[in-house]
Amino acid sequence: MVRDSGPGQAYLLRRGRSAVVVDTGIAGQGDALAAALRDWGLDRDALTHVLLTHWHPDHAGSAAELAAWPGVQVWAHHSDAGIIRGDHPGTLPALTHAEEGLYAHIAGSIPDAPPCRVDRELADDEVLDTLKAQVISTPGHTDGSIALLFEQDGVVFTGDIATEYEGNVILGPFNHDRSEARASFRRFAALDVDTVCFGHGQALRGPDTKKLRAAATAETVPDPLG
Repeated sequence: MVRDSGPGQAYLLRRGRSAVVVDTGIAGQGDALAAALRDWGLDRDALTHVLLTHWHPDHAGSAAELAAWPGVQVWAHHSDAGIIRGDHPGTLPALTHAEEGLYAHIAGSIPDAPPCRVDRELADDEVLDTLKAQVISTPGHTDGSIALLFEQDGVVFTGDIATEYEGNVILGPFNHDRSEARASFRRFAALDVDTVCFGHGQALRGPDTKKLRAAATAETVPDPLG
């Protein structure tokens, strides 16, 4: 797992002698990801897929760089694919008053993501047989936001629909449709996994993963910036 990828995080998941990236962090993270592969005794040819949870540049910023590596496939939800390709711009989030200052501070430090091809457009709740993974549709942060469940590995990558903050699980900020995001957050209630990897914040492991299910089933979705 690569954590120093700017404001967002990039995750490497090893599958034998190959690897998958879930989100890429901001632009310019290719060398860091290549170094992480070398730590496993792998080279760039081992990377088979880049899976993007959504189009925001702190998650898709290095997708174009990795797409230039030999044999890499880039997959993203069909509702975000056009933005990732650069066919049209993404829309700004519907910010709450509490989010405005934080967003202005963070957004100004994140470079735009270079346009990147999308080799496969994913559908809601699609099963990815070749990767032994499932798409969990989580619209609200963006129209095409997804989480990715690797049930065999016992891990879910939440994207930005959920965030770890000071040991708690909360609704991620900067959503395009806050009510839809809250409904998507509830979808994690039934998950039983060993590891939860967030787009921002520390991963949860073992017994701590109960915090995700508890937050998803709470009477009110934890939303401190709402």
